This record gives sequence, structure tokens and C-alpha cells, in this order.
Amino acid sequence: MVFLKYLEHLNKEDYFMILRKAKGIQIDCYKQMSKESPLHEHLNPQFVYIPLIQQTTALKRTVEVGDDILIGQVVALREGFGAMPIHASVSGKVSAIKKVWHCSGKMVDAIEIKNDLLQRMDDSIQPEADTTHFTREELIEKMKQAGLSGLGGAGFPTYVKYQTKLPIDVVIINAVECEPYLTCDYMLINAYPEKLLKGLHYFMRAANANRGVVTFKSYNTHVKEVLQPLLVNYPGIELKEIKDIYPAGWEKYVVQQVTGKTYEGLPAEAGVIVDNSATAMVYADVVEKNIPLISRVITITGEGVKNPRNYYVPFGTPVKELIQLSGGYTEGLDPAKAWYIAGGPMTGRAILIDDLIVSDTLGAVIVKPMPEDKTHPECLGCGKCADVCPVFLTPTEIKRAYETKDVELIKKLNAQKCMACGLCSYVCPSHIEITDFVGKAKDLLRKGA
Repeated sequence: MVFLKYLEHLNKEDYFMILRKAKGIQIDCYKQMSKESPLHEHLNPQFVYIPLIQQTTALKRTVEVGDDILIGQVVALREGFGAMPIHASVSGKVSAIKKVWHCSGKMVDAIEIKNDLLQRMDDSIQPEADTTHFTREELIEKMKQAGLSGLGGAGFPTYVKYQTKLPIDVVIINAVECEPYLTCDYMLINAYPEKLLKGLHYFMRAANANRGVVTFKSYNTHVKEVLQPLLVNYPGIELKEIKDIYPAGWEKYVVQQVTGKTYEGLPAEAGVIVDNSATAMVYADVVEKNIPLISRVITITGEGVKNPRNYYVPFGTPVKELIQLSGGYTEGLDPAKAWYIAGGPMTGRAILIDDLIVSDTLGAVIVKPMPEDKTHPECLGCGKCADVCPVFLTPTEIKRAYETKDVELIKKLNAQKCMACGLCSYVCPSHIEITDFVGKAKDLLRKGA
């Protein structure tokens, strides 16, 4: 009866979505190549570059060339929605303000800091003697002052989610990492399992939630092995295996698997907050040591890299250095004729060169040899893209509507529901980048052009 009452409040599309079996397919993962090497630290690049952009928001710089800089010092401010400080990831001096390549595929202004290799800390970085006394409001403020953003790829300011006025029943940690090639979350959890549970515990307190769930792919048995013995010390926290399909890490799918509920806009409508596993681990250090968000793990991988592996690095580290530390490019591969992907191959962005910097939203750089044949035949009308779409769209029809700039038809085809998972492009026998066309259709819809 409770479930039937819940269904009464759903719109028609979400009603059918929860009753229909969620779509998805098994795809080649290519994860083993970067799992075979342990997690490496690269904490002292000669220079780091702090981009003056977060998501699409330009940042206000608070330092000048020549300024002495400490780790954790505020160097820029995000203003307006999601306002919060941005911190230095190394100590040293501001040596320049220059343009750098960003994972968005654009050149952006960045603060260049010459690393003095002394790892001098700002006075704000101090361990807390007792974390049990923090109120919900204080825990949320810590997120904000630490510049904590989602490390799963979206980069959304974390504290904003916790300011919801809706009651939260459960905090879900998304450790599914369903993108092929990526293993940064997997490697970090295996290196610091208890830090994940601590971070989730603090998130639960910040949300006034009694339940916490860590979700992960069923084949990642080692995640269960390292976390299960620790759960006795963390009441209210449980583990949830997710089946091996793509896109099992989609936020709405994860919420459905854990709670049986769906939602129209944000997970909070279903009484849920979802955070990435790496974000939770950073938050543990925020609460216990007052260390802001200044570093992350990144996967450097692909058939074009000699020794794929994961690196723990300060923000602003040049990716080119990490490729060199991985043994460089595979023999015979001309870097000028390689494919570079910032992020995962399904939802990431193709980039031109390896000369970009690590930021909060960059979880991987994939290097692949460029195929000889890059031709794209016409659509065959096979319907495979519609068969695999997790939100039950017809991507080829949206593509055609975009090409004729038919905004009304784009709206009627529900293009705005596209989650940009990349499955339609993945299964297309003609190798048409359908996901890109649907994304352009969504942009057209937003502009109302």
C-alpha cells in the first residue's frame, strides 16, 4: 500500500520508468590495465596551475604574481551560486597568470605556482581534537570553507546539496565507477577504506540521516573485502552491490536500486543525497584535519600509454608529467596522432593534446592510437541506440530534429532527459557520435532558438 501511494505522486514518465526494467548493457571495461600497478603519489610537480574556472563559473583571483603561497591558502573565490573559496595545492610563489588547457576542452586563465618543495601549510590546516561536537550547520559550513565539490565528474559544490530543506533518509556513496578504463575510485578505496566510511559518517550527520549505503560494482569483490570488516564500527552504514551493466553508476539508477524510489529533479525529492566515494574521503580530512580540497587521484591509461596507473596528485599538476612517469607513449605511437580523452570514453571529452592540467572534475586521461579508418557511414536505421537508452529516448529522431532545428519536436522527443551516458554512440554500427547531436539538441532547447 505504501508503494502504491508513492506511485500516485509520480508523473507518467517516471511512473513507467520505475516499473520498467532499467536499460543498460555490458560493455568492455579495460580496467585491468591500470589496476595492476599500485597507487602512486606525485606530490611535488615543479609547477602547478590553478584554473580560474569551476564548472562554467569564472573565479575571482585573490593573489598576485610574486605572492608567497602556502598549501591550503585561499587563492581564488567562486562567487554567486555555490560561492566558496579555492585553495592552493602546493607551497611556493605565484610565478605567472597564464592560459592552460582545461578538461573542458578550452584554454582558461590559471594561477601558476612555482613549487618550493617544502610543503609549507597554511595555519588553517590543524587537526581537530574532537569531531563529535560539530552541529549539522557546522559540518555543512566546513564543506563550504574547504571548497568541497563532487569528484565524480560534475564538480557540483557539495554543501549546496546539504542545505536542502527536504528530509533526508539516506546518504548514498556512489563507488560504482561504471566508465570503462577508470579505476581511480577503486584504487583509492582499497588504499584508504576506513576514510571512506568516516566521510560517509560525517555526511550522514550533516544530512541528519540514519542510513548510509556504499554502492559498488558486483565484480569489485575487493571493495567488499576491505569495507565489510570495518562496518561494525559504523552503525547505520551498509554495502550494496550493483550489477555489472552500463550505466549502473547513473545517479537516478543508483537511487532506484537502493530505495526503490525515483524523482523528477534532484535525489533529495526521494529523501536521498548522493556523493562520490572520493568526495567522501576528502570530507573525512576536511572534518578531522581541516585540509581543504586540493588534490585527487587520476587514472592515466589507455592502449597508448606504456604503464597505465593511478596517481595521487595536487590540483594543477600537468598531465604530460604523469604520462612521462607512466613510461611515456607506447612504442611507435606519435603523440600528434593519438586520441586523448579527458574523463571516461563514454561521457568524457576528446581533447587535442596531452598538455592539460588536473582539476577537480578530471578523473582520467585516456590515450589511444588513432584508428586508420575514421569514416562515418549514414544511419542504418537499426534502432540499437533506442534499444539501449536508459531513459527510453529515440536518439536518431532527436538528431534529425536538431539538424532541422525543430525545437518543438526536440521538446516532444524529451531530449532534455538525456543523461549523456554515451551508450547510443557506443552501439552505433556507423560510428555516428549521436550523443553529441543530442547534447546540441538540448542546448538548442535551452536557448529556445
